[in-house]
Amino acid sequence: MNESLTTVIKKSIKQDRSNVYTALPARVINFNGHTVTCEIMITRIMTNGQEIEIPPLVDVPAQFPHAGGFCFTVPIKKGDEGLVIFSSRCIDGWYISGDKSKPLDNRMHDLSDGIFIVGVNSVPKKISDFYHDGASMQTDNGSTYIRLTDGKILIKGDIEHTGNSKQTGNLALMGNYQQVGSWAQQGGDAASKGTLSASKIVGGGIDLENHVHVETGSITRKPS
Repeated sequence: MNESLTTVIKKSIKQDRSNVYTALPARVINFNGHTVTCEIMITRIMTNGQEIEIPPLVDVPAQFPHAGGFCFTVPIKKGDEGLVIFSSRCIDGWYISGDKSKPLDNRMHDLSDGIFIVGVNSVPKKISDFYHDGASMQTDNGSTYIRLTDGKILIKGDIEHTGNSKQTGNLALMGNYQQVGSWAQQGGDAASKGTLSASKIVGGGIDLENHVHVETGSITRKPS
């Protein structure tokens, strides 16, 4: 039985649309610091019903927040999940040069023109300790974090600091404090509630540990 023209047209459109890619979930195979090789996590069904796997995508640029001389990066590892979006035109000319470029190929919505957005996760890979009360930069399990709430910054974990530090306002210390190197205070008062221990204290250029006070002048004694 001959198919109607309408049926033939519909099948042709469906076949053509099956070759158009917009976005698909993917899993990282490896990462080189700029691009990923990743496997697509959705299989393709052919018109005859056959299921096939899409081959791994290579040299897919990974997206990180990066603008104005600043960037925010995460160490992408094998097995991390994300989303690959596919450009509507060939991106090779722009990708190689960084300049405005005409398409070097006539392909459209092709697997060759993907960009990887890390962090689009399936249920098994979701963030286990999600923080709902503000912005959080953290380990997945919440053992270490920097969190921003309304009027407060919360930090958990050891801190290693290189460079100068300036404190405006009060500083409350709960726990031990260890100073390695020199400490200088210019102006203001330093107050300690508790014991302050130091191997050497110099005040006004005077070594308070080795200084000997000598009385000068005469002493007048009142008659009894």
